[in-house]
Amino acid sequence: MILILAISHKFQACIVVLNLVNSFLPTCIKEWNKLDSSVKQSASIVQFRNSILKTIRPVQNNIFDICDNEGIKLLTRLRLGLSHLHKHKFDHGFRDTVSPMCSCNTEIESVTHYILRCPNFNQQRIHLMNEINKIVPNLLLENECIFLSTLLYGKSEFDNDLNSKILLLTLEFIHSSKRFDMPLF
Repeated sequence: MILILAISHKFQACIVVLNLVNSFLPTCIKEWNKLDSSVKQSASIVQFRNSILKTIRPVQNNIFDICDNEGIKLLTRLRLGLSHLHKHKFDHGFRDTVSPMCSCNTEIESVTHYILRCPNFNQQRIHLMNEINKIVPNLLLENECIFLSTLLYGKSEFDNDLNSKILLLTLEFIHSSKRFDMPLF
């Protein structure tokens, strides 16, 4: 079609070429070229699909057999950046959130701020830290990123029982803070 238009109408040919440039086709070709040759040469469509899905699906995070549906929902929202926190709502364009700042006015209300620094939840945090210190004494000495990650996801070096205790304490903090008691919208 482009060749025919190029011969008969140069102006229309330019428009068609521009339309192709802005279409999905160039992106698809680039992504196809990035694929490993073993994926490209899959024996069947099912095998191809499974190979693609392995590369794009995130690894499921463990919840260590905790049976607190509401708590797990809130924890998952914190993990994904889709919670009630001002930063999350601001980043996703919620109309009721004009700023990512926390109500304490000290910094942006991120997960780190909410769990580790917000003065609004000092009592709950002190309880959390005391209880964590009882079950894993040196965990509080970890840097902030590792400590927060352990509170949200557990730690691969710990067994399921210890990770479950840590996550239950994190859920206790989340519930006792009452930060997420109101509807998200």
